Amino acid sequence: MQMPGWIARLISSFAIEKIPNTMLITPEQLDAVTSTLSKERCAELSALINELCTKYGITEKLPFRMFLANLLQESGEFAHKEENMNYSAARLMAVWPSRFHTIAEAAPYARNPEKLSNLVYGGRMGNNQPGDGYKFKGRAFIGITGRELYTKYATYIGKPIDEVIELMEDTDEYALDASCWFFAILRGLIPVSKKGDFKAVCKAINGGLIGYDVRLKYYNKINQVMGV
Repeated sequence: MQMPGWIARLISSFAIEKIPNTMLITPEQLDAVTSTLSKERCAELSALINELCTKYGITEKLPFRMFLANLLQESGEFAHKEENMNYSAARLMAVWPSRFHTIAEAAPYARNPEKLSNLVYGGRMGNNQPGDGYKFKGRAFIGITGRELYTKYATYIGKPIDEVIELMEDTDEYALDASCWFFAILRGLIPVSKKGDFKAVCKAINGGLIGYDVRLKYYNKINQVMGV
């Protein structure tokens, strides 16, 4: 039996129309901004960036460009979804000078990502169980680190934590989704970035200014490629 026309119109009036993605960046622009991505990768990632930045409201010029610049630096141009904890003893002393004063102190943790992660992340950031430091090391394109942040993000997207770990580590979609969530929801950086203080945005993401020169280089290149 065919549905009467007036009922169909009533139902359609309550339908939620999908918001179209904002065209924030084209594959050609992403290709011009980066130096390591293939054209195929630029096409895939630009489509995902447009979709997920629209979803999280990172659509205005300053927020989007500041987010993208930091995203490129943090991820090595989308090369890393998982924090690299595989360091030599000498590098451990350089990265964590307050923890490792000598090669002898660093040696047991060199080239041992699990042992190192549990040492440097254990007992903080919500990590309260044995092995949490390694389990909740940084993942996604902008690293989500610690049980506390994993729990917040998992709750936000309505998925179990163990599934979230796999998704952030294995898929571009969730590595980027978690990064957008970190920028727009957790850190609330859309209003901050609208003020034009790029350094303040970098500090809020990184906790300091590590890699600032590279972040700024990306930001300037993005502005050059995308125009005023």
